[in-house]
Amino acid sequence: MHSPLTQKPRLATLPALMFAGGLGMAMYYGHTWWRLPDYNETDIEASVELNLAADLLRRDAAFRSDPVRIEALRGEVHEELLQTIAAEKTEVQGYTGTGLILMALGLAQMIVMRRWAAR
Repeated sequence: MHSPLTQKPRLATLPALMFAGGLGMAMYYGHTWWRLPDYNETDIEASVELNLAADLLRRDAAFRSDPVRIEALRGEVHEELLQTIAAEKTEVQGYTGTGLILMALGLAQMIVMRRWAAR
């Protein structure tokens, strides 16, 4: 009889854990992706105006009186907002994809182990 210290570890549970973890990740982040709001141009412009107003409150009076600088800041705020929306969507898609890859790897490993065991 082998002692627990000399027994080889059983790795049969690793593929099942990979599959289960991948399934959980894919479901959680897939649901999060599904729940992400679809922003239309009106929503984006309203958010830009709110952020612009907040930024202008922090600026000095000389900056607030210059329409060229305000338009430049409006463009920066608009780009920053679009980048934030894109980054949020990309992050959730990446985690969903990672979960799907873990599921596929776990399933493939279970199939390979089953075939090797059948020999």
